[in-house]
Amino acid sequence: MNAVVSVPPVTKTLAQFAVGTTYADLPADVVALAKRCILDSLGCGLYAASLPWTRSVAAVVAGLGQAPRAAVWGTTLRADPTGAALVNGTAAQGFELDDCHDQSMSHYGAAVVPAVLATAEGLGECDGKKMILATVIGYEVGSRVGNAVSPHVFQRGFHPCGLTGTFAAAAAIGKMLELGPEEFVNTLGLAGSQAAGLMASQFGAMAKRFHSGKAASNGILAAMLARAGLTGVRDVLEAPYGGFCSTYAQTYKLDLVTDGLGSDWEMRRNGFKKYSSLASSQTSVDALRAIRARHNIGGADVARVLIETTEVVQLHCGWPYKPAETITAQMNLPYTAAVTLLEGTAFVDQYQDSKLRDPAIMDLARRVEVVVDPQLNALGPDEMRAVRATVFTRAGERFVETVLYRSGHHKNPIPDHELRAKFRDLAGRVLTQDAVAAIERVVAGLEDEKDPGSSLGSPLQQVRN
Repeated sequence: MNAVVSVPPVTKTLAQFAVGTTYADLPADVVALAKRCILDSLGCGLYAASLPWTRSVAAVVAGLGQAPRAAVWGTTLRADPTGAALVNGTAAQGFELDDCHDQSMSHYGAAVVPAVLATAEGLGECDGKKMILATVIGYEVGSRVGNAVSPHVFQRGFHPCGLTGTFAAAAAIGKMLELGPEEFVNTLGLAGSQAAGLMASQFGAMAKRFHSGKAASNGILAAMLARAGLTGVRDVLEAPYGGFCSTYAQTYKLDLVTDGLGSDWEMRRNGFKKYSSLASSQTSVDALRAIRARHNIGGADVARVLIETTEVVQLHCGWPYKPAETITAQMNLPYTAAVTLLEGTAFVDQYQDSKLRDPAIMDLARRVEVVVDPQLNALGPDEMRAVRATVFTRAGERFVETVLYRSGHHKNPIPDHELRAKFRDLAGRVLTQDAVAAIERVVAGLEDEKDPGSSLGSPLQQVRN
């Protein structure tokens, strides 16, 4: 017997927004942003398709013998939508290149885009406008849930990608499946019951990559189970005991879920990465690159580095560098600062295995100090990653650079031509040039595509010899 359960307003309001929003409601710039997010996520996922953590997940999916309905990017493997999303989501977050919504401290492309594309290809009946709309709904729901609990879930040790990414993917697929209000409430409730991820993985575990893959896969499950009649926690966001916010965050702001809903689009606050490290270190990369270029110095000239920043940055990546796995270096500010000063940037080639224990990098990393600055720490959520970098040279010079917004932050955006170049670089390391061009062409005209699942699925598997 099904009991009648009253639904408090926040979860219900969010579900009603998702159900009621149409493609015609989307502003033109939001549509353009959605296509940027899709293209960037595909490039990130393709680059990491052959990396060890992605291969491990792909091997398990292949061993399960799933129905070959959707492409596993950068491979010849096909799987059911949940399996493809699991692998592709792991890959999309697989080398710290994916997009970032700063206030909610999460990366929605790695959860939403693999889920949407796997569902479009695996279940069909999805044109380009529906894919764009589902992507926007996923980002909007995920980032608003994330805003409500950020930065508190992170400070308690939870990885936001696994938590709010699950809501984002579930909302995107709920929209693709055209669920009604009650089904959508249950979708969110089922997403909340699956949300997971521990930040300790950043110190040396492949598991961090896997959190977004699980979010993508679990989001598909949540929406499909809700459509099949399974009920979830109907007041999942606001339940005072055992709800998502009350369980994961010591303090939270439910009004951030619904304020400006439908008019103030959170996708406009989504940003992209220029470097292959966590977002919290990228303001420092910008600052140190500026010092290096302006004053014509290199790593060998540096005596020590002082990074003054916020509590979020200091906690997230300001710890002493001790080499373990690739993720350890990518999540560590002293390593990233050192390699930037020595090599001039912090992209994929700066985090190869051969560099993780490089004596010169490790020596300079030991001379990087990260401290909290009260003035920077008192700024708003957009400035949560602000830094003041000071480089002291062996010659006794002192150079200072302050950066409030990293390259790619919505207040310091990456131009379209640079984002497309990033996609071509990453995808071109894996796919044929014809396939890279085809994907870029399809995404650019996505609103006119009749069957984007097929149009994208084939070139995503045209691997270079």
